[in-house]
Amino acid sequence: MKHSTSLVLILFCSLSMCAALAPTTAEWAALALMICAGIPHGSFDLRVAEAKWSNAPLSRYAILALYLLSVLGMAGLCVFVPLLGLCLFLIISAVHFAEGEISTTAPPSVVMGATLGICAILLPIGLHPQQSQVYTSYFLSQELFVRIEKPLALLSHIAAYIVGISLALSLRPGSRQKAPETLQRLICLCAWVFLPPLSGFAVWFIGRHSRQHLERCQALFAGGRFRVPMDFVVISALAILGLLPFSLRFNFSRLEELFAASICLIAGLTLPHMIVSHRMQEALSARSDVSV
Repeated sequence: MKHSTSLVLILFCSLSMCAALAPTTAEWAALALMICAGIPHGSFDLRVAEAKWSNAPLSRYAILALYLLSVLGMAGLCVFVPLLGLCLFLIISAVHFAEGEISTTAPPSVVMGATLGICAILLPIGLHPQQSQVYTSYFLSQELFVRIEKPLALLSHIAAYIVGISLALSLRPGSRQKAPETLQRLICLCAWVFLPPLSGFAVWFIGRHSRQHLERCQALFAGGRFRVPMDFVVISALAILGLLPFSLRFNFSRLEELFAASICLIAGLTLPHMIVSHRMQEALSARSDVSV
């Protein structure tokens, strides 16, 4: 847990310094982190799926085919029906993020976990509307964004105050909440409030969400050179390279267009990833003989 808190703090300090010197550079760095360090956290999905559904009449190839079909379907929806694709992606992500935060809250708190999962998306957008409007321009028209900007900002400010007070109270002596977990969340809250949207989100996404997924899959790291299985490396590389076909539609030299392409790719990966990772820890715990 100590190293986990250090990771969140290092990400926050590093991106804060970049943002202070050159906000655009910080946003490029944050997006690169999300692509190169965030996407691979789902690279054990196939193994987890096999562990979860080992008794189902599905072969490894059937699971892989269904996985790829859902990836292509969701990514295609974001490309060709952008607004609908974005809305569906945000809903799926909020559910997935909330589930992750609920599972790390001790004692378990559905309300706090769900609130934090939603805030990971809401606050970077709602508290930084000018930059967010540029990033979401492929999915939302400027007119539509202007219409939702004020209520979104109001909701974001209210949520930030509530979460901040709740986390501060969790640090008081005698609280049942784990101090390192609460400290990580406070750092993430500061990132959402004070850093540009991509940078703020990256602190939480890499420092907490992606890291937690990999920690839950530690049993699957037993094989391979440097204790990293080759299929993890290969699948991670293929997932990241999946961004290349989007260059036919998006100009990757522009941050907002690379971001839009990344959302289309990540949206495709998120849908099957959420399905596979639901109650993932229980499946892995029940299968102590998972092959590596």
